[in-house]
Amino acid sequence: HKLIIPAISAIGLVLVLVWMQGGFHKKVPGGMTAEAPQKVQVKTVKAEVRSSAGDVTVSGSVVSKESARIAARVAGNVVELNVEAGARVNKGDVLAKLEAKELVEREAQAQAALESAKADLVKTGNDFERFKSLFEKESIAKREYDEALARHEMAQATENKAKASLDEAKTLLSYTSVTAPFDGVVAERNVNVGDLAVAGKQLFSVYAPDTLDMVAAVGEQYVSFLSVGADVNVAIPSINLKEKSQISEIVPQRDEKTRTVTVKAHLADGPGLAPGLYGTMTFNTAKTDVIVIPATAVSTAGQLESVKVLDGDSVKTRHVKVGRKLDDGTVEILSGLNAGEEVVIE
Repeated sequence: HKLIIPAISAIGLVLVLVWMQGGFHKKVPGGMTAEAPQKVQVKTVKAEVRSSAGDVTVSGSVVSKESARIAARVAGNVVELNVEAGARVNKGDVLAKLEAKELVEREAQAQAALESAKADLVKTGNDFERFKSLFEKESIAKREYDEALARHEMAQATENKAKASLDEAKTLLSYTSVTAPFDGVVAERNVNVGDLAVAGKQLFSVYAPDTLDMVAAVGEQYVSFLSVGADVNVAIPSINLKEKSQISEIVPQRDEKTRTVTVKAHLADGPGLAPGLYGTMTFNTAKTDVIVIPATAVSTAGQLESVKVLDGDSVKTRHVKVGRKLDDGTVEILSGLNAGEEVVIE
């Protein structure tokens, strides 16, 4: 009798433990998280098959097709600066002025030499006309006539040379005004007032903002997917820029060291956009058929991704593997769903 009571207690304890472990509940097949079958009214969409292309993203830089490094063409002290980096300029605008006293003196000397040559030309011209008249009257020898002609021709040559020297002096003096070669934006200013600018020293760099490209090196294995006019997506993180563009040029020459080709896509001018910025270019490769569903239908818990699937009159949880997020708000489902299955979205 004493043994019966402990035995009954032990059996009762075992039954409680089995109940707590779910021993009296209906078993669920592996791979599914079951919810109690119930008739529910939910909004669903069918998992559909769509043709999708794989994306490839490569790094690149912003480059201007039209840019200029403006250097001093003559030596002189910088006495005036009219622009800073980032300023927009028009063709012919004076960016800086140099002071070159020797060029001013050279122009003055050339001007004086020309005036003297002109005076000499007038004198020899008058002499020649007089000797010509006397020669025609046979009042002087031909030798005297020839000498007068020679002096006049030499004076003419001297005047021509003086004019050329003055033109050259004026041209050199004009170089003391440093001007913009085209409409554009000043990218760099490498000089300050008071600096000595020597011939060949870079003072400014200017670029045309409407000629900016994203230039990227693309692996040669992707060349077959590239073509002029093909759509690409460009992103420049530093200025939060994202825009669609098209391939404008593919340089056929491959880089033997990196095994890449250079690809260019035009960029629209915008705030903050300038040569040298880092960016990315994304383009499509081979097309494949994938299953897609709305991104909002996917739940994430840690690293587990799941969706609710309508199975008859009940809703069940299905673990899935998600691929790329697409632009239209859908996601690729790599595994866990079949085309045509009803996915709960509400």
